[in-house]
Amino acid sequence: CIRDGITNPALALVHAIMVSLRRLEADNVPAIRRDPVDSKARTAAEAIVDAVRAEGEPALRRYAEQFGELAPGGKLVYTREEELRKAYESISSDERLCLERTAARIRGFAAAQRASISNVTVPIPGGEAGHTVEPVEAAGCYAPGGRYPLPSTVLMTAVTARVAGCKRVVVASPRPSNVTLAAAYIAEADVLLPIGGAHAIAALAYGAGTLEPCDAVVGPGNQYVTAAKSLVAGRVAIDMLAGPSECLVLADDSADASVVAKDLLAQAEHDPQALPALICLSEAFASAVDSELTSQLAVLPTREIASESLKNGYTVVVRTIEEAAAISDRLAVEHVELHVENAMSLGMKLKHYGGLFIGGGAAEVLGDYGAGPNHTLPTGGTARSTGGLCVLTFLRVRTWMRVDDQIAAEQMTADAVTLGELEGLHGHAAAARARMPTPKQSAAAAIVKVPHGISTRGNYDRDRLLFAIPKKGRMSEKCLRFLEAAGLEYNRPERVDVALCTNLPITLVFLAASDIAAFVGEGNVDLGITGEDIVAESGHSVEVKLKLGFGKCKLALQVPIAHESQPLSAYVGSRIVTSFPNTAAKFFEPLDKAASAAGTPTKTSISYLSGSVEAACGLGLADAVVDLVETGTTMKAAGLCIKETLLTTESILIANRNSRHPDLAAKIISRIQGYMDSTKYQLINYNINRDNMAAAIRITPGKKSPSILPLERSDWVAVSSMVLKKEVPDIIDRLINAGAEDILVFNLTNCRV
Repeated sequence: CIRDGITNPALALVHAIMVSLRRLEADNVPAIRRDPVDSKARTAAEAIVDAVRAEGEPALRRYAEQFGELAPGGKLVYTREEELRKAYESISSDERLCLERTAARIRGFAAAQRASISNVTVPIPGGEAGHTVEPVEAAGCYAPGGRYPLPSTVLMTAVTARVAGCKRVVVASPRPSNVTLAAAYIAEADVLLPIGGAHAIAALAYGAGTLEPCDAVVGPGNQYVTAAKSLVAGRVAIDMLAGPSECLVLADDSADASVVAKDLLAQAEHDPQALPALICLSEAFASAVDSELTSQLAVLPTREIASESLKNGYTVVVRTIEEAAAISDRLAVEHVELHVENAMSLGMKLKHYGGLFIGGGAAEVLGDYGAGPNHTLPTGGTARSTGGLCVLTFLRVRTWMRVDDQIAAEQMTADAVTLGELEGLHGHAAAARARMPTPKQSAAAAIVKVPHGISTRGNYDRDRLLFAIPKKGRMSEKCLRFLEAAGLEYNRPERVDVALCTNLPITLVFLAASDIAAFVGEGNVDLGITGEDIVAESGHSVEVKLKLGFGKCKLALQVPIAHESQPLSAYVGSRIVTSFPNTAAKFFEPLDKAASAAGTPTKTSISYLSGSVEAACGLGLADAVVDLVETGTTMKAAGLCIKETLLTTESILIANRNSRHPDLAAKIISRIQGYMDSTKYQLINYNINRDNMAAAIRITPGKKSPSILPLERSDWVAVSSMVLKKEVPDIIDRLINAGAEDILVFNLTNCRV
């Protein structure tokens, strides 16, 4: 404690009374789990909330005037374009810039949080299900205004609500200063109520006069605010029921006792009920902190409050930092500071906290005042079960489902019938039973005959697009990635050759790659993935939709290395062995004709061999072979070399020219193209001064043009552009030379360009 009334720092030090945080054994540290709602405060708040809910504005005015927040007949709602703008213009430029920079950091962190959750779609039998993420429409943001005005809380709550996407943001703060009003303006609040307490919470939840109700009410406050929030929870979403603030410092002997003491006092000056606590590894360090608390408290303007708060605090001396971490997790306090060596490693092991401040440089006060993460955090041990205020507080996750294939959904539907009967809810069972497929539908999905005499288990209903996929080999593995990128969901039990997609009317047919061109060309299937060499060999007319960029190789005439110097003409009329007889025949046909025209009737002998073609020369079956060459390893091992390349080939997506499902085929082709493009491009974001923007855009022109957004600083912009992945290192160098800052590069998982 400290003698009251001493304002001279030198005299204060003389008259200071030694501060010593009480010492506790590790086993005696009390849990801080407590009921966040005081029973007396709840009783008082209940009467106020009921009155505002029943009477509206008259009751709201009555309480605001009673508590000295509003003069009789005073304005109850401050608007953005009047009071808030006027306050913003009245504060100094330094104050404005400080608030704007803080808001920008909060906004950036909240935007990253918002980007971390997105809509989801997953397959279910016969259809798909998912969730959509949408903000509540109206957010009510409370900022205390009692002992200290808290414009930082206005920013923390209202900025976050705006980033979440709330269309209407209402701030309530009693007796707001111009700085608080300016903060509301910067946070893009629509209106501000210059009132506080339980009546303000009731107004946000139920509306009053011209004020419409909000959908979510957030923000810290005193015991009456907390009690009121507990009463309106259920009517509106709330963030938490917060109590007095807490800070626990974990320190080893590498910590600075002076800095630790400052952080404990920063916590202590919040409120007489605040909890500042220390866990350290030696009594010597604990005593050093006590000494610093004594000298620093003596000159602290808020020492009266801080000295009361220090009475709640304590120090625990433990043998290892692991013991300290265990106590911290047991307490689950609001703020945890780590003043230790290897702070990041320790931080990753902690499980329960509201906000974690890693290392001596990460002061809790930086979190309070807008480093980015929100400072509205759970207290009273509730960090074990909940987190702090963030964009998720203002978001609703709404689920949906669609079932349009009753056959694929048959087992799921039957299970629903069974569960309804088990629970005795026969109406449920009847509703599910009405969705069971009819016998006729079931028969249509049974074993059926398809062209070319193939019979297999599956559904070849012509209302479904048929997509042929290689059934084995490296090409098959690559194709499965394209199916995933196209969003096709299916089950293929026991590697059967037919699989029904559950989210689109598509049937996957797994065939030998060598047969796919024929199936597509004859119209048996709509789409297929195979090689250019196979299409050329088949002779079928198909439409090549995409070159897929894998399986690249050459179909080449290969001759013994010993005969490498022989001209191509030496092999006209010779024995050729190949798995591609049609392609080889087309290659040699004009050569044979030329030789015959020259007076030597010639016919090259072309023989088919399904495999081990490269061995034909060595075994005396051929003078040369026509075979695929990828790396050349097998060819060289067989003593062969390339004499002539017949064609270069890669995997391609082909389509039947007369498909019954052109729109669906186009959708799948577009999705696969988007995935392929995403592997070639990256997204680059950077900030640039407007004076240098033209030069930067010439470096990153994008596909059509880059996206350009204004920043808080009017002379700077943010630029976002797609660039070729292989050019990124050079582009970054050029952007830096052009004056770009904050350059970020992101991989794409899919795109349309």
